Amino acid sequence: MNNDAIIFDIDGTLWNASSASAKGWNIGLAKLGIDKKVTSGQIESVAGNTYEKCVEILLPGLQEQYPDLPEKLNKYEMKAVKSEGGIFYDGVIEGIKILAGSHKIFLISNCQDWYMKLFLEFSGLGPLLTGFDCHGMSGQPKHEMLTKLKSSYSLNNPVYVGDTEADETAANLAGMDFIHISHGFGYSSEEAIKFDSFTDLLDFFKAQN
Repeated sequence: MNNDAIIFDIDGTLWNASSASAKGWNIGLAKLGIDKKVTSGQIESVAGNTYEKCVEILLPGLQEQYPDLPEKLNKYEMKAVKSEGGIFYDGVIEGIKILAGSHKIFLISNCQDWYMKLFLEFSGLGPLLTGFDCHGMSGQPKHEMLTKLKSSYSLNNPVYVGDTEADETAANLAGMDFIHISHGFGYSSEEAIKFDSFTDLLDFFKAQN
């Protein structure tokens, strides 16, 4: 059965904003007088987790000493991403424009609500989407967002496109297909369908029509 909807993850799947995020975090750390820095590589290593989990993993124990740490990091990350945005992977924007002509297109991410809004502003993809959700909006884990979306829009055979094992697990828990895009930050199981580029992904969906 052909997929009637394509649901995309954002970070590592459609774009990479880790450089701007790391810059914002480091400004926040400096404002708090914390002699520590994070790299874009470290941001990439925790991509796909909720914001709170990212802080916990990369800066363990610091929130106990600095209770306003998450608020500060979030504030300056938002400023940096708003200023610099992210780098879109090759073929993403044009590819989604093409896919929107034959499939319902959705976004599901563990990002903050402001991050989703900025992504939509930078990408200009908003008018092409049937819907979107993120952890910052719903407070739900990714598999529950996927399950709710599947039910709310009466989707028969949706597929989730992501770049990490966590994305694959979320799709499995939601009872939907998964496709791994390998230009991102993570890996997938041997059983997963994999593509190295967005162009290859586009060709796959074109062949369904």
